[in-house]
Amino acid sequence: MLLPGLAEVSGVCTWPEFRGRGLAALPVRKVIHGFQQRGDRPFLHAYADNGGAIRLYEALGFRVRQTMALTVLALA
Repeated sequence: MLLPGLAEVSGVCTWPEFRGRGLAALPVRKVIHGFQQRGDRPFLHAYADNGGAIRLYEALGFRVRQTMALTVLALA
């Protein structure tokens, strides 16, 4: 286990035309519950400009702990 006691919520995506309907909240709640049942603390990351995701995660009890810089490298 990479981070003992922690479990990452990752890959939560909703097609743009289906956003705002609560479709992501239910599975994320279920995953969070499973993590907590086994004694792990859930964490996640989101791009700072993804306001919809951040609002969802805050409504589910997450809070911003740290802002990070990301550099994307590509082959020239």
